[in-house]
Amino acid sequence: MNKIDFVIAWVDGSDPKHQAKRAQYSGQNVSAEAMLSTRFASDDEIYFSIASILKYVPYCGKIYVVTDQQKPLFLDEFSKQGICEADQIQVVDHAVLFQEFNEYLPTFNSLTIETMLWRIPQLTKHFIYLNDDFFFNAPSKITDFLENDQQKIYGHWKSNTLVKAKHNYRLILQKYFGKAMQPKYTFAQVLSAELVGLDRYYEIHHRPHMLSHELFKEYFGKNLELMKKQISYRFRSADQFLPVGLNNHLGVSKNNVTLEADLEIAYLKNEHGISEFLSKIQTDSIKFGCIQSLDEFDGLNAKKVKDAMISKFDDFLPDSVKAKPREGINES
Repeated sequence: MNKIDFVIAWVDGSDPKHQAKRAQYSGQNVSAEAMLSTRFASDDEIYFSIASILKYVPYCGKIYVVTDQQKPLFLDEFSKQGICEADQIQVVDHAVLFQEFNEYLPTFNSLTIETMLWRIPQLTKHFIYLNDDFFFNAPSKITDFLENDQQKIYGHWKSNTLVKAKHNYRLILQKYFGKAMQPKYTFAQVLSAELVGLDRYYEIHHRPHMLSHELFKEYFGKNLELMKKQISYRFRSADQFLPVGLNNHLGVSKNNVTLEADLEIAYLKNEHGISEFLSKIQTDSIKFGCIQSLDEFDGLNAKKVKDAMISKFDDFLPDSVKAKPREGINES
């Protein structure tokens, strides 16, 4: 079986060194949304993400955890406890991705980091990228992502007209009323489609995505200045495109992707959705899940979610994660 590498971007925003570094580079030109603390929060989600890959993904090769001079505390326990091979999980520092472009470091911007993931040394031709709060919810086959060398993209076509109209309206508010422009995930997808010459975009949502090392290498080899502009933003900007979207729309333009309908996911966006989420993670027909902003949940609700995830991935989690007191950050 051909193996596919996995890449997970991770940051521990509670690290005092990281906080000090972030504060040093924040300024008036950084949007409030780009500076939200929840963007940099870590609440054990990465352990659930890795455990889900080890449990449900037999075609997984290496798992690369991309960080900025950090490392998840219990990461080595996966191999020490025999849950995976000794070298299967590897930490890759931002400095490796930005070799020859280190003037753009440090960065606190997921879009900037995602733009450079293809530069991980010895990465497989195709690789699967996850945020650290994504996880596999059920057994996966490689054909969920790749079949006959065609990447599968789950989503739907949408017109960019309304999105661009809203963006232009926000530009007016910024110019004449001083209301700062906030980066929007949807508009970043529109920009990625326009780079390829498309006047509509294939909208995607929160789930693992297959990316192509070769597509990025070829495109940025021809568009180096565009890549430099993209990675020049240390914090998220409304002027940035979505790298995953660029990968997808490049694939569409080259006719080497298969477009699939949206999949239902177990998506926990806030505390009101906990009951539905807990039901969905018991459903094998739902392949993927995402736990967003767990750091903002109250103590009891955070514990409820973590207990359910520990139960689901019990045999694939480090003992220290299972033994760790599960108290929410906002518990009073």
